[in-house]
Amino acid sequence: MMKPSHLLVAAIASTALAGCQLYFGEDHENEQWTYCGSDGYYVCDDSDCYWQGTECPAGANTGSGGMTGGFECNTSNDCAAGCYCGNGTCEEAGFCTQDSDCGNGYTCNESRSSCEPDITASCTDDSNCPSGSYCDGGTCTASCGCMTDGDATGQGYGYCDEDRATCMPGDDPSGTCTGAVTCNLGRPSCPAGQVALIVDGCYSGECTAIASCGEAPGCNAYTNESDCQAATGCQLSYTGIDCRMPDNSPCQAGSTSCTCYGGYTFAACNSAP
Repeated sequence: MMKPSHLLVAAIASTALAGCQLYFGEDHENEQWTYCGSDGYYVCDDSDCYWQGTECPAGANTGSGGMTGGFECNTSNDCAAGCYCGNGTCEEAGFCTQDSDCGNGYTCNESRSSCEPDITASCTDDSNCPSGSYCDGGTCTASCGCMTDGDATGQGYGYCDEDRATCMPGDDPSGTCTGAVTCNLGRPSCPAGQVALIVDGCYSGECTAIASCGEAPGCNAYTNESDCQAATGCQLSYTGIDCRMPDNSPCQAGSTSCTCYGGYTFAACNSAP
């Protein structure tokens, strides 16, 4: 049971808090529901809401039709009314009914009664545009929100600008996980769970997490046994150590009576026949 002081806080919150704090934008008469506010998690019975704690569980309602596990977002629809999604986090900008209610550089999204960055604003590079948009021909152009390249390619874009949580067209300037290697720069040694990045047909010298790749790497991109084993359509290739024939002569290719006394080591990941 909530202490009386908390009841007072909840009552005030239901009418006075704005922006990214608690906002009841829907009619919740005669129903039970939950809400994730900036000050914590609420459980509500009709219009009476009770503060439960500072942590919001995954799936709590933001009040704008979106769901959240806190204040992370991909689009502004994941945020409470009065907020927008900026660089993957809900940011406060204020409520509105028309553009004049918003500050410079913001426009009113009337369907959400929320001020949001004006994505039609002029720009010289992507950093001038809000999350979820990029600079195209001097104008901020809406795209989509993302966390990985896979998120972006799944929505029809080329890659994800992770720093801005924004889907981008074209090729990732930091490199891709796939593509033909046409120059003689050596492939870097990547830890398990990562593959080397390719830029303009050359290894960039950097590695990236396999899970963040826009497309599944080819089998030959995997340089760790566990990664190859987990990949679909790939098979492991091994090299024998101290391999000899029964007469102690070195083994030859195709030998059937060869024994490798030093065991085997992972050599390469190849496409399964």
